[in-house]
Amino acid sequence: MVTGLLVLLLSAAVAGAGSALAIDDPTRPDARVTHGPSCHPGGIVVEVVAGSAPFSVRLATTRRPAGEDEATLGAQGSSVVLRTGDVAPGETIDPRLEFTARDGSGVAYVDELEEYTLTRPTVEDCQLALSPPPPPPAPPTASVEAGATAPAPSTGSAGGTGSQAGVAVTTSRAPRTTTTSSETSTTGTPSVTSVPESTSPAVPAPAAAGTPQIPSGGTVTLRGAGFIPGERVDIRLHGRDTVLATATADADGAVRVDVRIPADVTAGPTTLDLVGVDSAVSTGVDLQVAAGQEAAGRTRGVVSLASLIAAAVALVGTVGALVSVAGRQHADRRGRGPIRTA
Repeated sequence: MVTGLLVLLLSAAVAGAGSALAIDDPTRPDARVTHGPSCHPGGIVVEVVAGSAPFSVRLATTRRPAGEDEATLGAQGSSVVLRTGDVAPGETIDPRLEFTARDGSGVAYVDELEEYTLTRPTVEDCQLALSPPPPPPAPPTASVEAGATAPAPSTGSAGGTGSQAGVAVTTSRAPRTTTTSSETSTTGTPSVTSVPESTSPAVPAPAAAGTPQIPSGGTVTLRGAGFIPGERVDIRLHGRDTVLATATADADGAVRVDVRIPADVTAGPTTLDLVGVDSAVSTGVDLQVAAGQEAAGRTRGVVSLASLIAAAVALVGTVGALVSVAGRQHADRRGRGPIRTA
């Protein structure tokens, strides 16, 4: 690209060049170079304008001292165009103009055109300058490898039904009831009220259609493409700086890497970012994180403890109510005394 820019600047400089011979004598011709060697066939082109006296002019070069082209200038203001032969790629050409007066005065002089010793670009430079720029690289892509998700390793048995790889883990139980005591009925029997207790954990936001699911603490296999061959690719949770895994792009710029989802990731939608360290390009994969087995076990443990506490409180209340009723009945019998018959 630098060479192409130099070629363009060279052409612009030659085309916009002023007079090759700045003179104050109005009798002498004036000349300017209009074209120089370029990637196209041709050579140097010079335009010569006649002064007040007639002159003959010859365009010569170091490769052809006898002259490449020549002409005779007529009346003042008339012009001629002189051209060298083709210049080969990479060849340097050094032109000059030789003037001879035709009025019998014998005046002759040479314009060396010192600023116009020019070299034609090489074939390689011309190909680089004239070729269209390469298209921008395609943005990187990433996806989850089909069937390549696994749940977190089990740390102990837990109630409920686990899931297979790549499917959210769920647990379910039938609702249980606990009893609480209320005021004593007119018959002296305590009233018992049933209160449903739910043991289902909070349900995460639903996943978008086609979004792969993985439990927290589980492992997922990612495939990426569009990176620089040989560069390191870091995998991070979107919005976090911690690198979960790294991979090296192969000769085609592709990567394949297993990534473990941290156990502390909140259940719900999340994104894994694949970032090229050298290219600084990135892409992401959307996932739906489900509650892992460890989190579900903690939830069940908390619910079970709460159930036991509620049941104990209800039992204490019931026993207290029964004792109170029995005491009142005993007191009533003592107050009435023995029952006599006639």
